[in-house]
Amino acid sequence: MRPKKYCFLCKGTKNLCGLGYCPVLKRLSAQHERKRSIGQVVFGETREIFVGSSNYPSISWGPVMPRERHMGERELYEQEYSEIIGHRANAVRGKRFGGITPSKRMVAETREAAMSLEPVDLELTFSRVPQFDMRFSAVSQPIGGSAPMRKVRLCDNPKVPALVDEVHGEGIKAKDAVGELHAAGMDNYYLSNILSAGVLGTVERRKLVPTRWSITATDDMLGKLLMGKVKEYREVEKFYLLSHESLSNHFEILVMPGKWEFENFEAWAPGTVWTGAGEGPVMSVEYEPFGGRSRYAESQAGAYYAVRLGVLEFLQRIRRQGRVVAVREVHDGYQVPVGVFQVRENVRDAGLYVKKFSSMQEALGVMGQGLKNGMPEYLRRSRVIGQRRLGEFF
Repeated sequence: MRPKKYCFLCKGTKNLCGLGYCPVLKRLSAQHERKRSIGQVVFGETREIFVGSSNYPSISWGPVMPRERHMGERELYEQEYSEIIGHRANAVRGKRFGGITPSKRMVAETREAAMSLEPVDLELTFSRVPQFDMRFSAVSQPIGGSAPMRKVRLCDNPKVPALVDEVHGEGIKAKDAVGELHAAGMDNYYLSNILSAGVLGTVERRKLVPTRWSITATDDMLGKLLMGKVKEYREVEKFYLLSHESLSNHFEILVMPGKWEFENFEAWAPGTVWTGAGEGPVMSVEYEPFGGRSRYAESQAGAYYAVRLGVLEFLQRIRRQGRVVAVREVHDGYQVPVGVFQVRENVRDAGLYVKKFSSMQEALGVMGQGLKNGMPEYLRRSRVIGQRRLGEFF
């Protein structure tokens, strides 16, 4: 493997370069550093917790406090790219070290805030003035700055659903709790937050979960729950094409007649955050058969599970199953990673813009018009379309 491929495959999560840190994210942090006047006591509303993954299980954790009004993920996604970064640059995180099973009062109050359906008022007392050094991740949202935390005080009554209190008290397995809470109408953002806070799971195994792990785990668990339902539906009878573009990410998703299969392409243009300069796009593909996959989607990480969840939500809505080929083209305007929430919401929006075709040829023709890279390379590498199947339609 050539070194220039490391960044694309790693995306700041696997330490493939062996440096112990991500030089790309470190450079971005330095470029977005902000000098701000802030005291050692901060008051505001939040329900967000961030749990780090570095040096696991000796991790840090703490609440994340927006310095402006709180925005939910959907509202944040609807902002301009620069506004998303600016909003998250103003957030400050309290850090407490103590591993994945802390037992002191501070974690109890942080958990109560995380369990609330609505943001609650918190007061954070830091041991020193927070330093604003923007932190980025390929999965979780960026955070502006942080400092060690001496105290956290809950200044409001959290609105915790009775069902959450119930599954927490009963200590049922995390995947069962996620399914039950999702069926009751709680979204993936809320569920990943309380999973990260150590609210879910059997009592003896309950622990804090690094935020980027909890996001992907929640998408995976919800995806598998929906997959079980989707596989029982009738197959689509036409070719559905879902398209959308936002934040320099373009999606074309083709749903074809047949049993559930899922294939996800990513093509990153030269000059994007993980590719650098080059002559052409860097592409990866991950595949999942009807029986499911047993290995983690290494080349695409959390983005794969975010796309799959959005696609399955669409199929659940129309009560059909099909063979799916999803293509994500990342354009050179995507210079700073803002988290996989934008991937998930992009796919959800694609499900609102659907075209139907009676032939594969017609669907692929329109799909290719929406892709900067055209269709030939995707067709050559596709396992779902395949040369034999492709020949049946041309």
